[in-house]
Amino acid sequence: MKILILGYSDLVQRKVIPAIKKFKGIKYDIASKSKKEQNCGHEKWYRDYIDAIYKSNANIVYISLTNSLHFSYALKSLNSSKNVIVDKPITLSLKQTKRLIKIARKKKLLISEALVFNYHKQFLLIKKLIKKNKISLNNIIMQFCIPKPPKNNFKLSKIMGGGCFNDMSPYAAAVKRLFMGKKIKFIKVISKHSNKLSEEFCLTVCSKKINFIGIFSHNSEYKNDITFLAKSYLICAKRFSAPPANIDLVVNFRKKNKLKKLIVKKDDMFMNYLKEYFQKLKSKNFLYYQDRILEDAKFINKLKISK
Repeated sequence: MKILILGYSDLVQRKVIPAIKKFKGIKYDIASKSKKEQNCGHEKWYRDYIDAIYKSNANIVYISLTNSLHFSYALKSLNSSKNVIVDKPITLSLKQTKRLIKIARKKKLLISEALVFNYHKQFLLIKKLIKKNKISLNNIIMQFCIPKPPKNNFKLSKIMGGGCFNDMSPYAAAVKRLFMGKKIKFIKVISKHSNKLSEEFCLTVCSKKINFIGIFSHNSEYKNDITFLAKSYLICAKRFSAPPANIDLVVNFRKKNKLKKLIVKKDDMFMNYLKEYFQKLKSKNFLYYQDRILEDAKFINKLKISK
């Protein structure tokens, strides 16, 4: 098994390659137009993305480019009969996502979006607490805020698909899918723009039983928390959407005003995600990720309409 990584991004350097190196026998090539070749354990280094897709003998393409390029290179990879992983957001529109899914289904290829916080032990503990205590959630409050990106960062470019909404709406979609299901009664989004680019947005999403409030920003002090509320229960987790692989985390669990601090040992969510992806590929379970990709894309489309 071999991976072709398109784009030598910060995410690739900090999280993806270290996770790949934990697997025996997994090789990888890298294609980068902006970075010079570096000694990072790769086999081949390409200077052109299309050239890499056609010449690399990898059977998986991991796409970590600017958001505006995700669709086109995922399409080229699928048409070259390669399985695909795409950084979030998988595309910038529901129409584009549907097209990728259609081709992957037709060609029997595995496509996935690398939105991986739910592969960390912290997420699994939260789900376990909810199930074990038979908690019926009534409110979810999520805050994911980061300082303004540097001037040369693609997240500040509308042409490159930047902006807070494109960057962070996939997290909101995943939380909605994982905790609320498909039936939604009410959606409201309020956005703040700077230079015609999404800088912040707040959302309210209501199902019959659960209210979900989200605050997302590209112009704030760092905060990445989620709180789950129910009658007699509270669960609060920090670093929820992007838990680091090298530190222990704490989940606060409160029942009838009695607090327990539950330690979550360090865990590599990217390694866990890739392990599952490799397993699905080996078993030829090509449809595995498609329903969740489409569900999230449809929800994000509803958020856009609600802005």
